Amino acid sequence: MGTTCDSAWGGGSLSATFRTLASKFRKREAPSSAVLAERVNAISEALTETLATAISPARSQLGEFEMGGPCLGEGGYARVVLGRNKKTGEAVAIKLLSATSVDGRAAVSEAAVVREVAALRRCGRHPNVCHLHAYFPMLAQPEAPSSHALVLEACRGGELFSLVEQHGALPEHRVRPLAVGIVAGLIHLHARGIAHRDLKLENILLGGENADVPKIVDLGLAHVHAPQGDGSWAPAPLTQFCGSRSYCAPEVMARLAYDGYRADLWSLGVCLFGLASGFFPVDEATPRDWRFERLARQQMGRPAHSSTHEVYGFYGRQCPLSPALVALLDSILHIQPARRAPLDLIAAQPWLTGAEQGAEAPSPAADMARAEDEPLEVDMTDPMVYRACDLLDSAQDTSPSAPAPAIWAAPPSLHRQQACEVHEMHESDGC
Repeated sequence: MGTTCDSAWGGGSLSATFRTLASKFRKREAPSSAVLAERVNAISEALTETLATAISPARSQLGEFEMGGPCLGEGGYARVVLGRNKKTGEAVAIKLLSATSVDGRAAVSEAAVVREVAALRRCGRHPNVCHLHAYFPMLAQPEAPSSHALVLEACRGGELFSLVEQHGALPEHRVRPLAVGIVAGLIHLHARGIAHRDLKLENILLGGENADVPKIVDLGLAHVHAPQGDGSWAPAPLTQFCGSRSYCAPEVMARLAYDGYRADLWSLGVCLFGLASGFFPVDEATPRDWRFERLARQQMGRPAHSSTHEVYGFYGRQCPLSPALVALLDSILHIQPARRAPLDLIAAQPWLTGAEQGAEAPSPAADMARAEDEPLEVDMTDPMVYRACDLLDSAQDTSPSAPAPAIWAAPPSLHRQQACEVHEMHESDGC
């Protein structure tokens, strides 16, 4: 069972409170219902006070904001509680991170907090990125760990993951406005020199007045590129392995130096595929997953064939998605990073703009398509080419008609994924 919100912080203080109250209220005779109710209320008030003290030296006050609402969610590094702006009454989400391990929750590094705050501040305001209102570092106390509080825009509609978990694959008319917002948010982040590096359905919330606007959240693993004199952002190959397994790009899983923007594109493709299909295209983008191995063979040996249709074919299924959506997904889910369609072309895709009605949409990477018998032209400076070629060379049967190793298996279901961060890139690192 997961840690409850009431016990997530200040475990030692709460235990002491229980012992003190138990000693104070211990009597020989059984208490009446009225006395019992009074004692329960006293314990509840004491726990509330202790929890507030453990969270902040100023109890539940954070500048012009205050905590006091329920727990909205919690993960491996943080929990989020509801708060409000004392002046305006506006609801806010307060993300609490502990610098030490508490009740099984991993400690967050100071560097990760600095990284997330820096990314959010650079990002500024955008309708599809969760806005940072304020940040409060909170120093350690005798009975509580040091912690950090990020006051964020409240998104009351929940995660996109929960939406798919509840309803399964969504119809395309529901996916389209979500996809438009996600792409717009990612374009804004990249334009500000920020690679998210952990884009997944759990990190896209529904907010706005009607709780239907997708908003990208959790920039704790983001990379903020340094500015250059001309106003652009300095390109830099990234070497830190991080992200969530089923959303990680092949080059990240292979522990290769990678372009954070292009790695985000793969994660975007996984998100869109999951929304429309209800399952992951691959369980993980490594040769350990037979699906990925088959996909690599198809993309290297039959580049004109649809990768989306290939994935559905693993399970003997007809692809139910429209040609325009298939073209969009095929343009993103390329094993070679350089072959993934850039965001500006993705945003202009007919499926996203709604212009695909009555016409079959071309892929935004149509210039990369070729006839089945044409040789595949590849960039041999791309390390992922060597990885894909290794799969082809080592395969016992590389013919297109070879059955998948587990054709009877179910597709990899969407499931919650814990983000992973490894500072050194090694083949043996686990996630």
